Amino acid sequence: TCLRFYEQNRQRFRSGDLYEAAHILIAAPGNNPVARAKARATADSILSAVRADSALFAEFARSQSDCKTSAEQGGSLGQLTRGQTAPQFDAALQRMRPGELSIAETRYGFHVVRLDRHAPGQLLPFELVRERIAGYLATSVEHRALAQYVSVLAGRAEITGISLAAAGSPLVQ
Repeated sequence: TCLRFYEQNRQRFRSGDLYEAAHILIAAPGNNPVARAKARATADSILSAVRADSALFAEFARSQSDCKTSAEQGGSLGQLTRGQTAPQFDAALQRMRPGELSIAETRYGFHVVRLDRHAPGQLLPFELVRERIAGYLATSVEHRALAQYVSVLAGRAEITGISLAAAGSPLVQ
């Protein structure tokens, strides 16, 4: 049963994609349209300069980035998985190919993003997830049995003031 569930739900048993990326943050907090437009223009000019000479990325990161942690590392964010960054940043990484540059707009401002590497997630071996699947299936059966039991009890009880999905007989699915 566990193996059949594994085979029918392979997409649920994959390790996450791994991204190695760097960024230059041009901060534009809040909803000030003038500040955001200025930040976008700065990000666009940095992107153009870095596209012309990729060696400038680390220099711009150190001198222009508002993310002080990554700026010290030449913009490097290290290895990331989905959900570790803002949703818009995650989406940009997923659209990019290694070596590509892009701009991602988030609530923090505009990020000039460079994707250095992408390692796609891999299918986890059945042996590694067998116990997790067994636990999930056991819990699922237990929840279904409890729901049916409550339904049968509600069908036998005289309940007023609330409407329950009650079974008329003990034969339930």
